[in-house]
Amino acid sequence: MLVISTRELTQNQSKFFEIANEQRVIIKRKNRFFQIVDLGESIPESNDVYMTKEEMYAKLDRGIEDYKNGNVKELAAEDINSFLGLI
Repeated sequence: MLVISTRELTQNQSKFFEIANEQRVIIKRKNRFFQIVDLGESIPESNDVYMTKEEMYAKLDRGIEDYKNGNVKELAAEDINSFLGLI
């Protein structure tokens, strides 16, 4: 991840767009942060610009493998809402 100022972005736009192909580029403007996101050659079907469909399936595949290998944590029903941050 790379954090830059708006001035740096203005002075070297093409450089930072190229960097965004490989890593997150965060732009700091006053007290706010923005991100340059490489969407590839088309806009993804999903509304989630932070994860491509391929990345999502890869994470699901890893999760399934973890489950098959016993790398899981069992939760009691009353702990699920807490785990998900719902209470």
